[in-house]
Amino acid sequence: MKIKKFTARTFSEALELVKKELSDDAIILSTEETKGFWPHVEVTAAVDFDQEIQRPIRGQASGMKRQAPEAVYTETGGSRKQAPPAPAARLSPYAATALPASRPLPMSKAAQTGGNRPQDSGADHLKKEISDLRTMIEGMKNSGYEMSLPATKRTMVRFLRERSVREEYAYRLCDKTTDMEKIASVIAADIKVKKHQGMKKAVMLIGPTGVGKTTTIAKLAAQAVKAGKKAAIINLDTYRIGASEQARIYARILGIPLSTVTTTEEFLSTLAELSGTRDVVFVDTTGRSPRDLDYISGLAELCKTTVPMELHLLMSANTDDECMIEAYRSYRNLPIEYIAFTKIDEAVRYGALYNLLLTYQKPVAYLTTGQRVPGDIEHATVNRLASLIVNNECHA
Repeated sequence: MKIKKFTARTFSEALELVKKELSDDAIILSTEETKGFWPHVEVTAAVDFDQEIQRPIRGQASGMKRQAPEAVYTETGGSRKQAPPAPAARLSPYAATALPASRPLPMSKAAQTGGNRPQDSGADHLKKEISDLRTMIEGMKNSGYEMSLPATKRTMVRFLRERSVREEYAYRLCDKTTDMEKIASVIAADIKVKKHQGMKKAVMLIGPTGVGKTTTIAKLAAQAVKAGKKAAIINLDTYRIGASEQARIYARILGIPLSTVTTTEEFLSTLAELSGTRDVVFVDTTGRSPRDLDYISGLAELCKTTVPMELHLLMSANTDDECMIEAYRSYRNLPIEYIAFTKIDEAVRYGALYNLLLTYQKPVAYLTTGQRVPGDIEHATVNRLASLIVNNECHA
C-alpha cells in the first residue's frame, strides 16, 4: 500500500491531486482543514497495490497475476520509507470521526471522471469542482463518516441549508468566506444576469405547466409597447382551456396583433411574416410536462427559425429544488439563452434558485412578483437575487 498526504487550497483541488498521482483506485483515509495565515486542507489518501493484481498487464496472460509488495510504504517530502499500516482516521475539521482504519473512504465512480485530463475552464471546471465536492460528501456519509466543521463554518452551512442551498454548494461557499456579512457578495459573484440592452426579433417563453407563461408574455409585451416598440404575440397554447381567450384579452388591451397557430409550419410562416412589420414578437408556448419527449421535440422544431429569437425558460420560484433541477434537465438540449423566475412572491425559500443557476450557469432575465399586468415584473440583478437567497424576503 502506498500512503501519501496531499495539501491544497480546497478539497476539490486535493481530490484532483489524489486522482492524478494515486489513480482512480485511491481511497481517502482522513481529511483535515488548517486555518491561519495560510488556510489549506490536507487529505491523506492511499492506493492498495492488491487492487492492481486482478488487472492483466501488457505482455502477460490474463490468467497470470503479478506479486504485490509485502511492505507498506509512505512517501513524504520526496523520501520513501517503510511504514506501519494506516492508523484509524483521526478527529479533525472535515475528518472522519471514530472509525477504524478498516473502513476507508472509497472514491466513488462519480469522482473518477476526469482522471489525468487537463482542467476545463469556466462552467465545465465549476461543474467538476462541485461534482468532486458532492462525491466526497456522499462517499463519507455512505462509509459512515461525519463532517466535523469549525464553529463558524458549521453556523454558515446551517444558515445556507435552512435557505435550501444544496449541501455541497454550502461547503463550497464556506471555502470562499467565513464572514456571514460577505456571504451575499460571494453568492452574487456566482450569478449571471441578462444585459438589458435590448431583445432579439422574437422572444419565446417555455416552461412547465402553470409556471405563468401567458401572464409573463402580457407583462413583457406591455413593457415593449410602453417603450414605443411595435409588438405582436403568437399563441401556441391551444392545449389549455381558456389559454387562447386569455391571450386574446391581453392583446386587445395592449392594442397589438395576436395570432393563434396550431402547427410548426404555421408558426414558422407567421413568425416570418410578423417579424417583417414588428419590432418584437412574443411567443407563448403550450405548458406540458417536461418529461413529455414529444413535447420537447416539438419545441426543438419551433426553434428552427431563421428569425433571430431568444429562448427564455420560465421556472416557478416556489418549486422545490429537485423538481427545478429535473425540469431544467429535460429542457437543456434546447437552445436556452436565459432563465426567468416567476411567482417570487409565493416562494418561502430561494436557495433552489442559486442551486439551479450555479448548476447550469445561465443568466437570469427577469423576475415576476405577482399577477398584476403590466406590473409585478422586474429586470433581474445579481444583488436582488443574492438578497433573496440570503434574506428569504421578497419585498415585492
